[in-house]
Amino acid sequence: MRQTGRFWTLAAATALILLTLAAGCLDRPMTAGHRTLEGDVWVLKLDDAGDREWFTVIDSGKFDEAFSLIEVPDGYAIAGSVSDIGEFHPTPRVILLDREGRGVWDTTYPSPDDHRGTGIAPSNTGGFAVAASRGLVVLADGNGSERHRTDLAAAGEYWAVAPLASGGWIAVGGDRVARIEADGSLTWQEPVGDVSPISLLIIVPDPAGGVLVAGEAAEVTGAITAAKFDDRGIPVWNTTVQGDPGEQYLLAAARKDPDGGYSLLAGVTGAEPVGVLEVSLGEDGSILQQSTINTSAPVTWTPDGGYISAVLAENDYGGALLRVERFDEDGAASWTSTQRLDEYSRVVALIPTSDGGSAVLGMYMKY
Repeated sequence: MRQTGRFWTLAAATALILLTLAAGCLDRPMTAGHRTLEGDVWVLKLDDAGDREWFTVIDSGKFDEAFSLIEVPDGYAIAGSVSDIGEFHPTPRVILLDREGRGVWDTTYPSPDDHRGTGIAPSNTGGFAVAASRGLVVLADGNGSERHRTDLAAAGEYWAVAPLASGGWIAVGGDRVARIEADGSLTWQEPVGDVSPISLLIIVPDPAGGVLVAGEAAEVTGAITAAKFDDRGIPVWNTTVQGDPGEQYLLAAARKDPDGGYSLLAGVTGAEPVGVLEVSLGEDGSILQQSTINTSAPVTWTPDGGYISAVLAENDYGGALLRVERFDEDGAASWTSTQRLDEYSRVVALIPTSDGGSAVLGMYMKY
């Protein structure tokens, strides 16, 4: 391990991050025994063999949340929020870690209303777009300084954002999808259709124009839906994937394939044996193939065509055991890495990294 550290805020206006993979409320976070809950954020970096490079804990002494992790040229950017203990009024926030897991900067984006920072995406100019609950989108430069703000005043706890090849951004959450230009102006917003408004949504921009939005299905319990929109926000097609009786899917990853179609990965719950469903869709949204991988979600693809997953094998308030696994394209395990954590934990995000390794974003829940 190269580093295990705690990184504090650098200015009075900055603070730290939160998490809940299921839709949550904005009430004061309490345990079942009515004790105030505190959250810390952690990031684990593994190399290409699954060995730990560094582990960083972000602890502001407040209620810190984290929802999204991306790799950027200078390191890793985290989107989340921070709130005072016992007074749960979240403020969106972005933290930049360098390649060794050290804090570079930490910026909050205050608002009179409660917003949880749930999505982050890089721009081709070195800045960021940050999506927050209730439709707030902040465009920031490479140092995290706010440049533009768009407030859609919309519903939805979990918003996502992604850059468009033609410039500007797609933001989606609640019941709508919207296009925002580089200067923060709103070009259009349209209903998101059959994707559930309480989903943690995934956006896949199409280089030729348009966008895929994927999440839980609005009308079918336990199913996932992928909806394609053109570059004006007009629906093109909508596909729902439903499990067998007693089986439910929770979307973990989506991508554009070289053949023009799309692939989805979804964790399978409520049936035995559990695993991860992989679905291939054609350019027209037709289901071409479905197969099950013997692993757990969160899960995503590796650049070489394999998979990487993370799961908490043990988890209580005495600590947790995190298991990260790498699989080849046939689903055979390449390596397994186990990491002992100090507190009850949640795994929020998992990404492959450009050096062949991986990074896991999570949160400690303490009381």
